[in-house]
Amino acid sequence: MRTAGTNPAGIRWPTSEFNASLTKLRLVGLMRFLTVFLMCFPLACSMAGPGFRGVTPVTREVEGSRFLLRVKDRMAEVTRTSFEFPARFGPISERAQKAVHLETGCEPEWVTGDPAMMVMGLSCNGEPAPPEPRNRSISCEIFDAVYSERFGGSAAVECTQW
Repeated sequence: MRTAGTNPAGIRWPTSEFNASLTKLRLVGLMRFLTVFLMCFPLACSMAGPGFRGVTPVTREVEGSRFLLRVKDRMAEVTRTSFEFPARFGPISERAQKAVHLETGCEPEWVTGDPAMMVMGLSCNGEPAPPEPRNRSISCEIFDAVYSERFGGSAAVECTQW
């Protein structure tokens, strides 16, 4: 680390006090960012998905698995809040279906999602469940990307819907 002084060009070097205060400012900024991030991070774990915002969640525990249930019309959103390893879809979805049936009295006819969050179509009072949503995921890969400052850019894109 250089000490305060001047170089041959007459430019004064920063002092060690200046460097220490700059480091403190960086640490304060980092701590503020981490504080805000850590306060907001847990909110995403139990946040309702699209179509279920504003629905009050109900907590149910079935065979050691804990779930947050949100039921709207004849659809249920189930969020697993307990840690499980290995998190396999089959056994967890069966316990989630039991939890929904205990809460609503309706039979889940279909389940889609993953072990952490599932959406179910419910058959209540002999009525059929709503149709299962189509999978609307699109994955794209970029090939032959070209960019120049004068002409801008272009790329060949190949997309797959799955």
